[in-house]
Amino acid sequence: MTVRPLKFHLCLLLALASPVALAGFDEAAAAFAAGNYAQAQAELGPLLEQNDPRAQYSMGVLYENGFGVAKDLPQAAAWYLKAAEQGNTDAQFNLGAMHEHGVGIPVNYPEAVRWYRPAAEQGDIDALSNLGVLYQNGRGVTQDKVLAMALYNLSVAYAGKALVPAVGNRQDLANQMPLEEVKKALSLTEELLKPDNLQPGLAAYLAQPGH
Repeated sequence: MTVRPLKFHLCLLLALASPVALAGFDEAAAAFAAGNYAQAQAELGPLLEQNDPRAQYSMGVLYENGFGVAKDLPQAAAWYLKAAEQGNTDAQFNLGAMHEHGVGIPVNYPEAVRWYRPAAEQGDIDALSNLGVLYQNGRGVTQDKVLAMALYNLSVAYAGKALVPAVGNRQDLANQMPLEEVKKALSLTEELLKPDNLQPGLAAYLAQPGH
């Protein structure tokens, strides 16, 4: 099964920056690009004082990779947690992956599900795929191959022309499923793809008996 354990957005901080914080992120991104991680941390400092989740996520990236600091996976997880609790989807994904694969912290599938889900509900293609893996195998959740297939379908749909792990995942799963279940997954996919229905639609599906 193909999964993408971790992802990093080292120099894409600007895409997440608000106008108020733009200058700080601009300078931090420039420092990242130049390999000046001490300067990057200095630029992030004021934002961290404001409890900015994007800056917290960035610190997680630094500690996870050992950029300008000693590599410290538990510390990275701590920074990701701060950002994830404020809704940063990149931090939610990385924290979920660390729990799923035991990267610097013990394997904990329920916690992986806990953090993948809100990122997936925002359309994060990797969180959708990895959440699908957990549902396919019944890790941290009740096994549900129909939902797993739907999550893979969503990941592929949101990815557009990009090649994502969900492509291979769903093909492998389709080979294991009866045609009737594949049809159910397609129906669920169509429902979840309706405008603004991913989060409420998923919640409604999981609220059904047996989930």
